[in-house]
Amino acid sequence: MIMEFKEVKEHSLMLYSELHGTNVDFYDLWYNHILFTWRWWLSLLLIILPWTLWFLARKKEHTHKLIFAGFFVMLISSYLDILGVAMHLWFYPVNTLPLMSEFILFDLCALPVATMLTIQFFTKVNPLVKSILFSAFASFIFQPINVWLGLYNNMVWKHYYSFPILMVIYLLANRIASRNHFANIR
Repeated sequence: MIMEFKEVKEHSLMLYSELHGTNVDFYDLWYNHILFTWRWWLSLLLIILPWTLWFLARKKEHTHKLIFAGFFVMLISSYLDILGVAMHLWFYPVNTLPLMSEFILFDLCALPVATMLTIQFFTKVNPLVKSILFSAFASFIFQPINVWLGLYNNMVWKHYYSFPILMVIYLLANRIASRNHFANIR
């Protein structure tokens, strides 16, 4: 049965009201039990450190290409992360910022910066080999360490599921960074 628009609107309002209540509960949890704990400080450090490292280590002449590739990684990994959290495949017990999934740490910092640094510093290595090494490190070392630290929790997701996904993301980002489609604006 198809709902009338008025019914859709009322049902949407009810769901948004429930979401608001959940957000209030999450904020209370964050403020009273997460903010300023050692895990919160660690997650803050893991947000700041990669970008500081990249800023200091980047080759200035390749900044735009690398940022473009990094932004691609951010978009794809953030979407997949939101999808995984929504489908209850994994969750993040520690949020650095209130009312935001902790994908900030991984999808907006760790993955794009690691991708950009790998693209920049291993130019002579075959991209497929780089993607395998990158994906293996991220899936079988980085993710388990974050589970151990309590920053990430798998519900039904297995680390090896991430491996081919990260390979494809890396290969696409590498392809974006290796193209010469950046022309002068002048």
